[in-house]
Amino acid sequence: MLGNLLEVFVYSVIYVLILVLGTKVVGAVFSPDFEKKIVESGNLGLSIVIASFFIGVALIFFSVIE
Repeated sequence: MLGNLLEVFVYSVIYVLILVLGTKVVGAVFSPDFEKKIVESGNLGLSIVIASFFIGVALIFFSVIE
């Protein structure tokens, strides 16, 4: 029981780190100030690209875990 809980916690931390790092890299490729464009300008296209990146990483991560 405790081993499974620890495993889920470790995978969750790794997933979040991959998402943060990947978001910074993908955002830097498209625009150096992509966070500002999403928040202030409401750039829907860039938001969709980042959301699809999240979904893609989640699918890859799920297939690795299972």
